[in-house]
Amino acid sequence: MAAENARVAEEGATAVRVAFLGTLTFGDVSPMDPGRIRGSLEGAYTAMMRANHSHDFGDPSPQIQLVLANMGARQEHWETVVDDLVAMSAEPVPLVAVVGMGVSVESTRSAAERLAENQIPMVSSAVTADGLDHFEIPGLLRAAPSNSEYVRALRDYLDELEETPRATLVYDTTEPDLFVSTLRDAYRARLGQYVTGQAQEFSGTTVGDDSRSGLFNTVTLNVCAAGTDTVLFAGRTPDLNAFLDSLTARACADTPMRVLFVVTGLSALADEELMATLEESRITLVYASGIDPRWANGASDVDVPPGYAAFRAAFAEEVTDDPSALDNGYALVNHDAFAVAASAVRTTNAMELDGPPLSTDVFDQLMLLNSAHEIPAGAGMLSYGPERGGEAVGRYVPVVELPIDQDQPQERPYVIGR
Repeated sequence: MAAENARVAEEGATAVRVAFLGTLTFGDVSPMDPGRIRGSLEGAYTAMMRANHSHDFGDPSPQIQLVLANMGARQEHWETVVDDLVAMSAEPVPLVAVVGMGVSVESTRSAAERLAENQIPMVSSAVTADGLDHFEIPGLLRAAPSNSEYVRALRDYLDELEETPRATLVYDTTEPDLFVSTLRDAYRARLGQYVTGQAQEFSGTTVGDDSRSGLFNTVTLNVCAAGTDTVLFAGRTPDLNAFLDSLTARACADTPMRVLFVVTGLSALADEELMATLEESRITLVYASGIDPRWANGASDVDVPPGYAAFRAAFAEEVTDDPSALDNGYALVNHDAFAVAASAVRTTNAMELDGPPLSTDVFDQLMLLNSAHEIPAGAGMLSYGPERGGEAVGRYVPVVELPIDQDQPQERPYVIGR
């Protein structure tokens, strides 16, 4: 990344900057971890190299530098960092967009609102909470699906089951957590017809905390007593892991159980112990995911994102050809976020500006990224328009069952807007 930034500076071509805004330091309690952040940066770097050295996302001019903006281990420094980014928008090599912003919490909303006030466009990577989009915060687009779109994919999955599921909603009451609250509401709005058991509340962790021992003992007993075979889980990943652990010792062990959740990627694949436990305990973890690693295996009659092969090839060339590096989904979604930002930058070439575009110029292009200006991203042909706000129309949202028992991806996954 540093070498590419230096090359752009040394060659003296017209250039602009895009900032990756996120959590780049880690304490005992952080909303992100080093593996996800590494994947995020690797994905953004891959997209930068494609943008600067090919026509994949438009004419490779102006050249783009990628700068890193660290909000701190718990995003506590967001105000100072955002003020710095606003100042950079007026520099000779102007900051024209922000990508990243991977956590659905209040500090992310506050940062986005401040950037919007200064007409700096944003493309969030793993922010999925409903409401964190262009409708409520002008200039904020998504690369990942919203919680509502994830749940629409789960609705398709449940609709296709041979037997009607008997579901219970299990949700965290900790406030405020935008991810949890909007996921709970999406379940209720779109999967309510499948809910037969009484909703179960728990007081979960804050972002990054460890879950408390024994938190779900009573919840699990109630789930079994309700005759449930499906759980709609709305909580953070540490709480999901604790809930799955509780289910392994459930009173209704003879009843196979499926647990529905939404994720950016499939980090759980690397946990061999968890995969074995799920199989032994007759639990199926059903993820509406931002990626399906089996897309690389897709047969000719299987519907996969048209740009995934090109993304994977570029990632192998620029970073690594180890396919497991893509499993957690953060490389793909941050690649796509940068690709959207780069595409918006390059559409300003038609404006015949005297110098490099400014953030305000790029801001005005966001709702024109459709039709002839769709983005060939890794997760789909993405487009944006005023009728869908910041939602990435054309984005694939696969549903993956863990443990995985077949090598082919979902034959016809949900696609936003299709």
